Amino acid sequence: MHVTVRKYRKVEGDRNQIAERVNREFVPLIAQIDGFVDFYALDTEDGLISVSVFRDAKGADESVRAAAKWVGQTMAKEFPEKPEVMSGEVFAHRHMEQKKAA
Repeated sequence: MHVTVRKYRKVEGDRNQIAERVNREFVPLIAQIDGFVDFYALDTEDGLISVSVFRDAKGADESVRAAAKWVGQTMAKEFPEKPEVMSGEVFAHRHMEQKKAA
C-alpha cells in the first residue's frame, strides 16, 4: 500500500462548506483512480490534512495530480497556497476487523 498526505496550512473560508465540497466533489473523483483504497480528511489547528491510501505508487501519484488540478480549478480561493505533500510505501499496518452482530 502507498499513502499520500497533503497538508494545507493556509485555509480561507468556512470549514464546513469546504468539507461539504470535498465530500461531494473530490472524494468521488479520487475514488475513481485505479488502486484507490481509502481517503480521510482532517480539520486541525494547523490547517486541513488529507490522507489518501492506494494499493500502489501509481495510484498515489495520480491522486496528487488529481488533487492539484481539482484545487487549482475549484478551490484556489480556499487553498491559496500549495500543500506540503508527503508520500510513501506503507511498512506497518493493522486494520481492525468489524465486530460481527451477535
